[in-house]
Amino acid sequence: MKAVKRFFSLINNIITGKEHVSQQRKLEALSIAITLVHFAMLVIFVRLYMLPMIVYNLIVVFFYIYVFQKVHEGQVLKGYILTFIEIAIQVVYGTFMLGWGVGYHMYLVAIIPVFYFVNLTYDVEGAKLRTPLIAALAAGVIYFTTYGISLCLVPAYELTSSQIHGIYLFNTIPSVFLLVVMSHLFTLERRYFVSSLTKQNESLGKEASEDPLTGLNNRRSMEIRLENAMARAKERGVIFSLIMGDIDNFKKINDTYGHDCGDEALKAVSAIMQSSVRDGDTICRWGGEEFLILVTGNRGEAVTVAERIRQRVSDNVVRSDENEVRFTITFGVTTYKPGYNIDKLIEQADNNLYIGKNSGKNQVVSKEY
Repeated sequence: MKAVKRFFSLINNIITGKEHVSQQRKLEALSIAITLVHFAMLVIFVRLYMLPMIVYNLIVVFFYIYVFQKVHEGQVLKGYILTFIEIAIQVVYGTFMLGWGVGYHMYLVAIIPVFYFVNLTYDVEGAKLRTPLIAALAAGVIYFTTYGISLCLVPAYELTSSQIHGIYLFNTIPSVFLLVVMSHLFTLERRYFVSSLTKQNESLGKEASEDPLTGLNNRRSMEIRLENAMARAKERGVIFSLIMGDIDNFKKINDTYGHDCGDEALKAVSAIMQSSVRDGDTICRWGGEEFLILVTGNRGEAVTVAERIRQRVSDNVVRSDENEVRFTITFGVTTYKPGYNIDKLIEQADNNLYIGKNSGKNQVVSKEY
């Protein structure tokens, strides 16, 4: 009962594509489906009183129960190989017993896309396109060899026209269904690969542009933002300002309370900055305990932002182990003027920061040059 529920759950996931289905689970579903097909064949041949076909399908039902167990244990590739071998045997045996007209050969046609699907999705080191090509050619050889021999041999059982058409229809329906399912799976796998690639690119992009400790933009990302801001200022006259900040006596924090406390201080300042700036402003960990904030606006607006952050940092307490650590931060502010470049702006902000550091710290300096 659990296996049946698992099977229908897999079918739902395969149809909807809501959840990526592993190779193991797909082959488990395929094994259950083939088992059901052979059980139906068993019923048909019991009604037709064909003992060799009854025995064969009974053996195959147990065979696929064995295949399911192996796949469930993680032996996926072995499961695919055993499935292909059984289908090849079934085509040859079924055709010789009942004739070409009953359509057992359709299973060989339907199995060919499976080879390529396995090669696409199954992680086998050194897997190459020639592997499914060789398997497909082998299926073709079995197909045409069986057809050629069937022209020269009389089937073991002579069937009526209605029986031939009935068995042919029975064999054709699962074959066509398998082709439809494989086409659907190819589409879902492509969607999954595209989605995975997009997520990987987003993750790589985030890693390339984000400081891992604070979650702020890193220096490389800020340099791109600065170039864009400079271009907007030159082309459209959009004024922007820079705020350079540096935690006061940061080395003393590390030496006294340890580097973990220093990291907590950096994260605390980052959180305060993120909650204090306006939409459209950009914060960056410029290096070490130094931060750079890009503010869209004039010097006065930038000073207001810097002063807000300075006050909140001064009021904040970082708890590390049993210690309550207070610290301050100093800022230097500058604003874009026509003719300035990025290096000059950063230099001016850094100069103002230097003035603040040498004038008592814990302040905002915005001297014009």
